[in-house]
Amino acid sequence: MENITEHRMLFSQRLSLLIKYNGLTSAELARAINVSAPLITKYTSGQASPSYENFIRIADYFNVSMDYLRGKSNSFNGDSIKSSKVDYWVELFESLQLNEVQQEELLNILKGLNNKMS
Repeated sequence: MENITEHRMLFSQRLSLLIKYNGLTSAELARAINVSAPLITKYTSGQASPSYENFIRIADYFNVSMDYLRGKSNSFNGDSIKSSKVDYWVELFESLQLNEVQQEELLNILKGLNNKMS
């Protein structure tokens, strides 16, 4: 069985990425799913894991699969064909070790590309 701490950290990284990608703050997400902002901060820092209900709320809010949030899939929607492409971009993004400004710039570029492809 894999370490619970590893799962919690993977969840916190993915949640942080979703928050940044969607241009949200922890407080905005907290209001949207009806929890406290400090609780979201605990999730994103890896200090706590969400309850099952909050886990569902987060997945529904971001329209991603629960498997994505828990690390069983790198596909936002569970599509295994697109998953390998997402795997590549996630690995690339994580390997670049960008600062906050660079991360924001890259996310804006990716959003623009995503909009053009939709």
